[in-house]
Order: sequence, then structure tokens, then C-alpha cells
Amino acid sequence: MGIDLAQARACEQAVFGRRFGNSAEEMAHEYGPFEDSTTFGAVFATNGTAVAAVRLIRPGPVRVKTLQDAAKPPWSLAEQQLTDAVGLDETHTWDVASFTVDVVAAGADRRIAPALLRVLFAALRANSATSFVAVLDSTARRALSGLGVTMLELGGAKPAPYLGSASSVPVYRHLADLRGEHAEHFPQTDEQVPTAEVSAVPSRC
Repeated sequence: MGIDLAQARACEQAVFGRRFGNSAEEMAHEYGPFEDSTTFGAVFATNGTAVAAVRLIRPGPVRVKTLQDAAKPPWSLAEQQLTDAVGLDETHTWDVASFTVDVVAAGADRRIAPALLRVLFAALRANSATSFVAVLDSTARRALSGLGVTMLELGGAKPAPYLGSASSVPVYRHLADLRGEHAEHFPQTDEQVPTAEVSAVPSRC
């Protein structure tokens, strides 16, 4: 598990460093306060290298990072915009804090992103999540939409610079609304792609 977790973190750092210029120190500063509520999932190449990783923050005593950040500049969403207007139950709302595919390591393998989505949805279902939130770079948001997962702006938020991204926006979806879309777009993901759920700390995943 320790090796898998290190691989997942290394994959995330490689993608965020290359794409947004985020250093390991910056990542630790941003995500460190949520470490006790953090779970990772990953997709591995045949040589054991993580080629995709997802960082999840489960709900707890501290509000998840996306909702905290959405309440601050550059979005400064009011409380009504954050939860009530979109019907979020924060006790069952998980934060997809990062969703990364290392295109350098993965190459042209188009199975990787759908496999990581399978890991993500399996973790959310296993933990009885009803909704999930994220701050997505516009390019990543378009890529997810192309895979059949259309994310909705949280409280009418507009794209803005965020942690090295020139254009990011807080988004959400309710899992009940996605179930039909998920079944339609992902009828069968190739089971030969190795996946794993690995935890930074003991969790229900």
C-alpha cells in the first residue's frame, strides 16, 4: 500500500507540476490541512507505474477544499450559492481534489481516463456519497465532458485563474443524476487495466 500511495502521489505531482507549475511544497500547503480526510485511487501500467491518479477528500468536521475555496476570491460565492441552491448535502458530498492522467507515462492508451473514472465512481458508491464537487481547469472539464461526465458550475461561478490554471471553476454533480449517463457511456471498461484504491490514512474506501 505504501508503494501504491507513493506512486499515486508522484503521478499527481508530475501532472500538476508539468501542467500548472505547482511545486511539491505548494501541493503540501494546499492539501496538507485535508490529509486526515484524504483517499487516493490510481491506475497502473503493467510495470507498476501509476499513470493516472485521483485524490478524494471525504466529508468530515472540516469543510471540503472545493467548498472552502469557492467561498474565497476569485469566486467569493455566498453560502446560499454554495449548497442550498444546488441541493448539496455536505455530509455526503465528496471532493474530487485532483483527477490526473499522466499523458507522458500513459501514452496514447485511451483506456486510462475511463478506468480512473471507474475507480472514482466505485469509491463514491462504496462510501454512500450523494454528490461530488471539484475545482476543474477548463481543459480538464472539457475532457470529462467528452467522456460523458458533464460538470455543472457551482452557484453560477465563472472561470477564473486558480493555482497556476488560467481558467478554473468550482463544479458539482449529484450521483443520482449521473447514473444513467455513466451506464450509457461506460458499459464496459477493459478489466485488464490495473486499478487500485489506496488510502493516505485509514478510511472506508
